[in-house]
Amino acid sequence: MSLSNYGELKTSVASLLNREDLTAVIPDFVKILEAQVNRDVKFRCRSMETTATLTFTGNAATLPTDFIEARTIVYNSSPTKRLEFLSLSSFYDTFTSVGSGNSVNFTITGNNVLVGPSPGATTCTMTYYQKLPTLVNDTDANWLLTNHPDVYLYGSCIASAPYLGEDSRLQTWFGLFDRASGAIAGDDARGRYSGAPVAPKVSVTVV
Repeated sequence: MSLSNYGELKTSVASLLNREDLTAVIPDFVKILEAQVNRDVKFRCRSMETTATLTFTGNAATLPTDFIEARTIVYNSSPTKRLEFLSLSSFYDTFTSVGSGNSVNFTITGNNVLVGPSPGATTCTMTYYQKLPTLVNDTDANWLLTNHPDVYLYGSCIASAPYLGEDSRLQTWFGLFDRASGAIAGDDARGRYSGAPVAPKVSVTVV
């Protein structure tokens, strides 16, 4: 069984379901799995991280269309400065007027990033989690299919359950899917920290 691209994935899903008559609906099962990956925080890993340059009109910049969640925003001054997040209400309480200067805070509202003070012509660099690139053409692949094809396979089969009705194999697919998706966090931690133990930081106050 080969799972190197979208076409092979669809063939494998049909084979695992033992249904050759689902050609028209298997793409829907795959899309349901992709939507779940975008929603579920357990899939957040370095493979979903990317960067974008934010250019501002006033103190607002439009979020990238594939945005899920911000990790950091850095004000591109010299030296650079990482902006601190504020809730929307705290942001408006802090910045009661749009002044200009070196930005220190940011918040997110709708499809926009707001920073305060207004950065003028200076840009910011945002590192963020992006949506999973969707599979469209049979030759398409993405990081999840390449590195964790079992997540795609078993997740798509789980999504078939409401369409097929009662299926005795559903619990087996759930178990295999949970095991495969749980391995993503372990792989990410090993890759991100290169196997080094994470040293806890202890805050001590001497009185």
